[in-house]
Amino acid sequence: MDPVELARGWGVSVRSAHRPEQGTNNTVWILDDTYVLRVYQNLGLDRVLAEHRLLAALGSAGLSFRVPTPVGPVLETAAGPAALFEYLPGTAGRRGAAGEALGAALGELDAVLGTLDPTLAPTDWRVPLGAIHPAVPDVEALVGDLRAACGPHPGLDVLDRRAAETDAAYLRMDLPVQICHLDIAPGNVLFDGGRVSAVLDFEIAGLDLRVNDLVAGMSQCGPGFLEGYRSIVDLTDGELAVVPALTLLRAMSSVVWRAGRWRLDQSTLDEVVDRLDEMVLPSEFSIT
Repeated sequence: MDPVELARGWGVSVRSAHRPEQGTNNTVWILDDTYVLRVYQNLGLDRVLAEHRLLAALGSAGLSFRVPTPVGPVLETAAGPAALFEYLPGTAGRRGAAGEALGAALGELDAVLGTLDPTLAPTDWRVPLGAIHPAVPDVEALVGDLRAACGPHPGLDVLDRRAAETDAAYLRMDLPVQICHLDIAPGNVLFDGGRVSAVLDFEIAGLDLRVNDLVAGMSQCGPGFLEGYRSIVDLTDGELAVVPALTLLRAMSSVVWRAGRWRLDQSTLDEVVDRLDEMVLPSEFSIT
């Protein structure tokens, strides 16, 4: 696929294209430092259009930072839906740094997302683990496949032993629900002069427990993230109490998602094992 040629589909003429330094779940090019071209590997056309409706609502919500702005329609290609965005300048965050600023940015975003009509959510993530990725309808069968592919692993033991009960506990939780970003990570946040200038990658945004957005960020951002988030969002005691259990669920979900991509030859087995390496039990977490 020639990204320069594909850009002509939007009536855009560019001279150069290069891939971003950090990897993504999709095929992405930066065009002349003016546009970003994304070909979605994980979403169908309807989900991409729903994501763009959400971005349009956020773009007029008065956030102190920018979110991606689509340029023109979504085009269907043999490799998946393709979308063109304005290029947003800035420097991606670094893992382990600026945790408080990252947390405050997600807090501001969640405060706005919580005011939006839930029908703007591209999907509803309050589902069992077996419904997270279409290539993994049976988590027990996945455990067997991964044992055959990579041998014994403590993370597989946790997934096998705890998936059903963790699933059931999550689906019973009666806590605040809203649209969430669910993938806040340093690489998805841009900084300019020390301040957050943009939040990127709304591909997996959807309805979920509000506290799950915090959990997703805590799993990927550095010290200070929780404090930054709580400076904006007043979490309930009930939400704070379930953070350890949701942290385990997040680790399981990450394995399932990556394993689904592995089954479709979109990710490597090593990437799945990396997620298994991050599997931890709730007792290893505490929150104050």
